[in-house]
Amino acid sequence: MRKTATIGLLAGVIGLGLAGAAVAQHRHGGPRGEGGFAAGEAFARADANNDGRVTIDEGRSWLQARFAEADADRDGGVTIDELVAFMQTRRAAGRPAPSEEMQVRIREGLSRGFRFVDANGDGKVSLAELTPVAEAMFRAADRNGDGALARDEVQPRRGPRAPRPGPEAAPPAR
Repeated sequence: MRKTATIGLLAGVIGLGLAGAAVAQHRHGGPRGEGGFAAGEAFARADANNDGRVTIDEGRSWLQARFAEADADRDGGVTIDELVAFMQTRRAAGRPAPSEEMQVRIREGLSRGFRFVDANGDGKVSLAELTPVAEAMFRAADRNGDGALARDEVQPRRGPRAPRPGPEAAPPAR
């Protein structure tokens, strides 16, 4: 379910998203299918100052740009159909389309993601609805809590997850 919701939220956050897109693309291959978000074009495009890190502000700018690309009719909301069309335009040249069965599964995942993000239930996800979800996903991906994503924070994790740094444990009360 979490994996499907992530796909739906971003299919590239919602094919659009901040860290959401980071999470979905690094798991399922980036726009070029070459190593996903962490190793590919999306991370480089989001990293506006080329310092090897994507800050929350850079992420918001990237999200706004991807959202504008996906909103084909420019009505301020992205429908599932617009997202599917956007994803098709992002498929690498020569890369075959998903099987019919996979297309059905993708659409089902997108539908669940849309219901999660579409707060007003109008069948469209607005940037205002998407941003808080994407920012929460950004914060969750920011393993070291420094307010920026490095490539290693958005690469697929293998094996057990490392604990997030936190405040030092307080001595037991007496």
